[in-house]
Amino acid sequence: MEDERKLAAGQSGIILAGGRSARMGRNKALLPVDGKPLLRRLAERMLALGMTRVIVACGTEARGAEYRARLRELPGDLAFAVDRFPGSGPLAGLHAALGAMPEPGYAFAMACDMPAISASLYARMLRAAGEGGRFDEAAGRSDNGGASRTDAGESPASSPDSARLPQLIRTAGQPFHALYHTSAREELERRLRQHDLRVMPLLGALRSIELSAEPDEEEAFVNLNTPELYERFLRLRGDYDGLRQ
Repeated sequence: MEDERKLAAGQSGIILAGGRSARMGRNKALLPVDGKPLLRRLAERMLALGMTRVIVACGTEARGAEYRARLRELPGDLAFAVDRFPGSGPLAGLHAALGAMPEPGYAFAMACDMPAISASLYARMLRAAGEGGRFDEAAGRSDNGGASRTDAGESPASSPDSARLPQLIRTAGQPFHALYHTSAREELERRLRQHDLRVMPLLGALRSIELSAEPDEEEAFVNLNTPELYERFLRLRGDYDGLRQ
């Protein structure tokens, strides 16, 4: 755990919590697990892993005020990012949160309905960002010791150095529990202006490093986006107080 904290020092975490939760029927960010709203549980986990800043993509000012009350007294730097493209889904939240970063760099992004963070996978993502920061274009891969790389063209970058940085470090088929670089915001804005709100095509448009999740890291991709999935998760945990709420 101490190694993960050292790697994460100074990093930002992003929680996407501005959606309508239409399939759940109530705000997923506030679902209770172990007596705490999912939002607070995720924020606490991020801080425990050494992230010093948590940015909540809250969608609206009103929702930001509600979330701020739920996260009172947490240590660390908390920020609340309001969508510049209202009603445009997770891409708008990610765009807003990356825009709230105080300086260029990577942020670890989670959806508010993902209750688990894998410390080991997060640490490996940070290492890939640090060790594989430049691509070997001829080999078609990054120089990070074997993680695969996908590249669907050069997105605009703010400097020659950032032009070859990976913009996304993820696992196959998973847009979240992933590291996004602030340079990805330009591609996000382009797509939002074109009303292209699809998440998976975005992944192919970013310079990416793809890691393979180990079996004991797969829990990180559990999501609770329907009442059935949420209740099943609580039953498996024996969280009967949560079931009664």
